[in-house]
Amino acid sequence: MSAQSTEDGRAVSIDLIDPDMAIAMAKVAEMVAADGGAPTTFQGDRDQQTRFAPFWNEGSPDVETILPLTILGPQGPLRARLYRNGWKRVPLTLFMHGGGFVRGSLDHCDCICRRMVAQGDLAVISTEYSLAPEHPYPAALEDMVSALDQVFTLAEDHGLDRSRISVCGGSAGAALALTSTLRRRDEGKELPVGMALFYGVYDIMNAERPSYRLFGSGQFGMSKARMEHYVRALVPKGISPFDPYLAPLHADLKRLPPVWMGIAELDVLRDEQLEMAERLQAAGVSVDLQRYEGLIHGFANRARLIPRADAAIGSAARFLAALPAARI
Repeated sequence: MSAQSTEDGRAVSIDLIDPDMAIAMAKVAEMVAADGGAPTTFQGDRDQQTRFAPFWNEGSPDVETILPLTILGPQGPLRARLYRNGWKRVPLTLFMHGGGFVRGSLDHCDCICRRMVAQGDLAVISTEYSLAPEHPYPAALEDMVSALDQVFTLAEDHGLDRSRISVCGGSAGAALALTSTLRRRDEGKELPVGMALFYGVYDIMNAERPSYRLFGSGQFGMSKARMEHYVRALVPKGISPFDPYLAPLHADLKRLPPVWMGIAELDVLRDEQLEMAERLQAAGVSVDLQRYEGLIHGFANRARLIPRADAAIGSAARFLAALPAARI
């Protein structure tokens, strides 16, 4: 299971799939088959993910305090959780889950949040957001803009360091972390001190990049067809595909805080992520780019079986914990 693309500044050589990643993929296939097969509806997909979450969360590090919270979103209240060890005044990151904007939950990303707290000297707030197609764009973005507003207050309420608020997310959550930060910048509000972005989706138009041609059939999980399915569910008619808060690859990226980027090499979205890294650097943004050869889209949620995924979560957590305080 290997492929090769030309080294042209956007595409890179691909190694054989990581053996632990292959084991995790086989486990997913086994679980789907035992569950009656792949769902055919969005709700069925969410329900199956809920049934699978306990397996992937098992073995995650213990966290001293996991506190249920409620965040008020434009569509209504959103469930959230605060994860922390001890009561020191540590930095706080707002984590936004993945799931193609159509699925994902607090339980879906519990394993990531626990590992971030265990491996970095920081606390995490994880929050849900409104899902498409019931709540198309910009509902999720508006939820996360509101959540980020409230996190600055929540940090003070819980004795955390509001001068070191950051954002983090995977896939759709990475896009939301970036676009909610863009909105704050454009509205002249205080910015997070940094971002940690796992395998984000940053463009909804160009599915002809080399990584799409290499992996679009879905042999490594995420496929071109699935991405198009998600986009149809998310984007209402009349919305420009170049809307910077929908497709941040087309945004003005100046004056953004430092970014950690974790990119899976066997991912249809790989090349747009590399383009995003280049655009951020060209805009003067500091980028810590980490490429994970042999891993696929969504690898962080499989950290139970993939030591390199666990190490990637630790790398992101330590990056965020080490960021200097904001100048207020």
